[in-house]
Amino acid sequence: MTMWVVVLITGVATFAMRFLFIGLFGKIDVPPTLERALRYIAPAVLAALTLPAIVMPAGAFDLWNAFVPAAVVGALAAWKTGNIGAAIGTGLPALWLLQWLT
Repeated sequence: MTMWVVVLITGVATFAMRFLFIGLFGKIDVPPTLERALRYIAPAVLAALTLPAIVMPAGAFDLWNAFVPAAVVGALAAWKTGNIGAAIGTGLPALWLLQWLT
């Protein structure tokens, strides 16, 4: 029973947070500073999710693995083109090539 209470509370909290930022965003005045800060949430979350997988693929810090240079190649492609497809289209083959070579 306790698990279902946690699931219910988590669901309600998630809905409330999304409703506040999505449902009310056009109806209330948001300070320009907060609006500028909200633009950085998606890149920060993406970095927080991907960086540990890149530098700690085996669970321990390791900069000398194939993921690091492949991530750099993908990041350069994304920066140069501004396209996530280009990042995936260059970073993933680079990872495969590096894994094949090692």
